[in-house]
Amino acid sequence: MLFTNIDVLRADGTLLRGRTVAVRDGRIAYIGKSVPTADWGEVVAGKDRLLMPGFYNAHTHAAMTLLRGYGEDLPLDRWLRERIFPAEAGMTGDDVYWGTLLGIAEMLSTGTVSFSDMYFFPDRVAQAVLSSGIKANVGCSVVAQGDKPLRSLPACGEMKGLLEALKELKTDRLRIDAAPHAEYTTTPRLLSELAEFSAEYGIRVQTHLSETREEQLACVGRHGKTPAAVMRDAGLFGRPVTAAHCVWLTESDREILAEHGVTVAHCPQSNLKLGSGIAPVELLRRQGIPVAVGTDSAASNNNLNLLEEVRTAALLARGISRDAGALPASEALYMATRAGALAQGREDCGDIRVGYRADLLVVNRRAPSMMPGHQPAADVLFGMGSDALEMTVVDGRVLYREGEFPTLDAEKIRYRVRRCVKALLAR
Repeated sequence: MLFTNIDVLRADGTLLRGRTVAVRDGRIAYIGKSVPTADWGEVVAGKDRLLMPGFYNAHTHAAMTLLRGYGEDLPLDRWLRERIFPAEAGMTGDDVYWGTLLGIAEMLSTGTVSFSDMYFFPDRVAQAVLSSGIKANVGCSVVAQGDKPLRSLPACGEMKGLLEALKELKTDRLRIDAAPHAEYTTTPRLLSELAEFSAEYGIRVQTHLSETREEQLACVGRHGKTPAAVMRDAGLFGRPVTAAHCVWLTESDREILAEHGVTVAHCPQSNLKLGSGIAPVELLRRQGIPVAVGTDSAASNNNLNLLEEVRTAALLARGISRDAGALPASEALYMATRAGALAQGREDCGDIRVGYRADLLVVNRRAPSMMPGHQPAADVLFGMGSDALEMTVVDGRVLYREGEFPTLDAEKIRYRVRRCVKALLAR
């Protein structure tokens, strides 16, 4: 592809006006003011358009689109035990596959190019990722079953099988992560074994951490220390870890995360909706803790629009601190782009630079929500609506364009999702 005369917004908020950007073999091959002579395939006229990095959803459970609106107005513990866990007990691999595809369609249409997922039937999540063209770090959710060792759990076999299959596929769009669900659904022994497994296979780790006050206090009651301390002492934080939520961290917990380079996946809308609280993002950032942004699931959010999520994060940071300059637009967008890519271990993603993967968004600056256009980064963060996103590109391939999905059969997905939900609720 060749984008001509287009304004480029980089991950750090830098604006390059009137540039030509060329893409070949899935990577950005050229950024400049001249037009390189070659056959670049499709040419996109950039007048009145903005080219920016795509969004990286650092924490979600995509298949839970099937449960959107199913457990309303309940706190997290009741939401899980009264509505979500019973429904999930009846889920099949087909349910997860079609629910994930629905989530992928929603994410692509709102600018997400990659997501970190944690759910059951990770093979079916991986299948949806590969067929759609999006990127993902697929976490194999691990929950303790008594005090059984990791090697005896089905999740261990799933991880090994997926890692072996991935060697044959030779693609880096899909990555496999270890995903201990949380401290309260595992054991110190299991966390320690997962740390060793992660090191042996060279994979990353996703987990939930300190999402609610009750979780934090119950852990201290069980172990005499917080969830962060339990995970550190189990050796889990010796691996590259993304910890979702982190609402109730203590000062000591924050020191642990900073020391070990743990990335926090901030999910403000889910935390607000479930009444869990608000993560102290500016405090985390001041202590040097990397912060990315996640939507959590459509069952608790209730959407997978990462731009809405990072917008909420910025507004909360300003409201809590009573500082209108807290979390500037450029830094908030960095959390949703480059920081999210780094949380997934994707060093060559999340920005617009020569040699980087072409994971791009084309934004129409003539859309009403983007005009008159005083400050592009702020226009995107605080103003951009569904009228403005024209194109989502992953590895140089167009996956969403003005309401259409070149790699997805949207009508078939809708049909199959309706059937899955009907069958699921009847089980």
